[in-house]
Parts: sequence; structure tokens; C-alpha cells
Amino acid sequence: MASTTHQFHSQIQLLPLGEISELHETLQNARKKYQLPPLAQPSQADIHMPHALTLLDVFPILAHRTRNKLRCIGNVRLWELCRAWLDPDQVVPVNVVSGRLKPDYWARNYLLETYYVNVLFGLTDDDCASLYRFSNEWADDLELPPIFPSKAAYCRAMRVGKGRMARG
Repeated sequence: MASTTHQFHSQIQLLPLGEISELHETLQNARKKYQLPPLAQPSQADIHMPHALTLLDVFPILAHRTRNKLRCIGNVRLWELCRAWLDPDQVVPVNVVSGRLKPDYWARNYLLETYYVNVLFGLTDDDCASLYRFSNEWADDLELPPIFPSKAAYCRAMRVGKGRMARG
């Protein structure tokens, strides 16, 4: 059986966010072909930015360099949120991929990232309530500020109605 994993080289670098100029053309074409709607974004006021930036250390933005230009090829949603919330000069972790890219490989990964990540980590009503309680306890235990500044901010960011959270 042939391997479906493509070989490429990558290196994590700290780069200004503005250096990633656009979504890679392959992913732009996938958006058009499948008529992918833009995903809703939580309000920046509802998110504790230091936690969001820490998430980039674990899940850096993937970018491909061509002709001295960087284009986003992975972790697209977080890249879009960073572009909306951060200054272009903000330095962020970027996994810079080099080598020839096969368009079908990156388009497939983009579709998997867009839909299956949400399906795999989908939350029930009870999950939303218990996750909120857990996030506050976790932050207190680590002596960190809360991930969400209030229960209302959590509800907005998670798109959870007040009725669903009343149980928690």
C-alpha cells in the first residue's frame, strides 16, 4: 500500500504575522469549489489573548514560502483569528514548510481541518457547562487569569445559549 503522507521539510520560526500575506491559492480554490462559508469568529473581548497566543506554541500556523512570499496552508482558522485580532508586527510561531506541495494533499488537509476537527470536538449541552466550570478551576489552580472574563463571554465565544448553560 502506497503511503499517502507527503514528504516535506518544515521549521518552526517566530515571524511577524504580516509576513503571511494570504491564504495559499490551493486553499482559496478549495473554498471556491466547495463554497465554504466563512466561519464565525468570537469577539476578541471574549478571549484572554495570552492564552490564545499560547495555543500558537502548540498549534503553530503552517505557511509555505514561494518567491519570498509566505502563504498560509494550515491552521487556517487560528491564522484568520490572529489577522483579525493582532497587529501585523506581532511575532507568532509559524511552521514554515518548504518543498513542492501537491495541491490535493493540502486541499484535503484544509477540508479535514475545517470540518472534522469541529465534528471530533463537538460539545453537548452538558459538555459546555462542565467545560466552563473546569476552565475556571484550571485557571485558578495554575494562578492564571480566567480563559474567559465572564460566563457571558464564554457563552458568546462557544455560541452556547443561556438556557444551555443554566444547567451548569
